[in-house]
Amino acid sequence: MSTLFDSIRKRFYKRIEKDADFFSYYNISTTDAIALAEKQANGYLIDAVDRLTNTCTPDINFYDYDETLEQFNIDLTNKEIGLLAGLMYEIYFDRDLVLLKAFKIAMTPSDLSVFSPANERRTFTEMVEKIKLENNINIDHYMSIDRETGKPKVIDHSQYEY
Repeated sequence: MSTLFDSIRKRFYKRIEKDADFFSYYNISTTDAIALAEKQANGYLIDAVDRLTNTCTPDINFYDYDETLEQFNIDLTNKEIGLLAGLMYEIYFDRDLVLLKAFKIAMTPSDLSVFSPANERRTFTEMVEKIKLENNINIDHYMSIDRETGKPKVIDHSQYEY
């Protein structure tokens, strides 16, 4: 009963497959490049677990994982794998957003108009906000259903006195 990190990484890779920079490293072998990409993706995965558990209280312990074996010690559902991959995608772009903000702080308004068009910055920021909104909706949906049956959670009113 476990879920390999690899199954989650593959879902994440499908979302970023057009970004050659993530998979390209200079002066190293393909094997080493893949190892570096996996290490980077594992970092995003651990951050995704933090983001998920800081946002809600899941029915399972997402911290039950082994980084050495690169696996969760529980069976994750396809929905949970997709949710983690989506959060990894958010974290991936969020790091670029931080760099963009740092760049904006370091430059004067006249520098920004020459080197970084405002429309491109705004479009990127809006895209990241859209990804965050979609993830928040997915987390809300995840929390409202039973993880194994996929059916909506209901309150058993018979256990309460009115």
